[in-house]
Amino acid sequence: MARRLAEALSLHLPERPVVMNRDGASGTLAFAELAQSPADGSSVIFGAASPLVVHPHLRRDPKLDPADYRPVCQMFEQPLVLVVSRRLELRNVADLVELAKKRAGALKFGHYGLASATHIELLGFARTAGVEVIEVPYRAHGQLVADLASGALDAAISTPGTFDTGVIQPLMLIAGQPIALYPDLPTSASLGFPPALPVFGGVFARAGTSDETLARLARAFRAASEEPDFQATARRLGVLTIFGDGDAFARRIKEESLRVQALLGRLGLVSQ
Repeated sequence: MARRLAEALSLHLPERPVVMNRDGASGTLAFAELAQSPADGSSVIFGAASPLVVHPHLRRDPKLDPADYRPVCQMFEQPLVLVVSRRLELRNVADLVELAKKRAGALKFGHYGLASATHIELLGFARTAGVEVIEVPYRAHGQLVADLASGALDAAISTPGTFDTGVIQPLMLIAGQPIALYPDLPTSASLGFPPALPVFGGVFARAGTSDETLARLARAFRAASEEPDFQATARRLGVLTIFGDGDAFARRIKEESLRVQALLGRLGLVSQ
């Protein structure tokens, strides 16, 4: 999505942006790097808001202070999906829960790092289903998919549109409503597993960036988000393009952060 967005932005900015991947630590490394960048709008993050929603409540490095960042605009929401290796030959979520209870503490479930949205949804699913599983964190999506395909990994919480459904079987969309990409896939809400942490995100700049620069960036990103190629990529990945200005984005981050603080305590990720 970032590369498609950069192409779309080139139509609305003097220069085409350069995309630099900064993975690791559930996205916090990218935010830590941005905090050391010039506050002039020349470097921004396009990604999920979870590092500012979740990680300030955790006792882990790198430490993030939401005051170091300015939300420029919200651009997307994304459901997650519960998937399993087709080697398990499961038909539905009920089959998975039955197998997990029969093989208590033996099934391997992948996610994308401690306290990531995928990890939090995994913990919520396991608690609601009353099962114990082996949690396996991954830094690279490709390795998670490869392990699911080979059967080295039994199941995972992943992102839509990023795997071959002929090799990896989606069982449940972690969302309240279905999406066009998987119109027949049951939602977690319909099966009694309400989503724990909505995945939403957009663009972030460093604190101290001028209001004029933020407004200019927001206008460019809004125009880019409406470009057909970017919209097509979003649909292919099951991403909902939802634009919100910086003030609305900041309010949502703050509200979700307050809710998530209590959620993390209930899941045992932080002390109450």
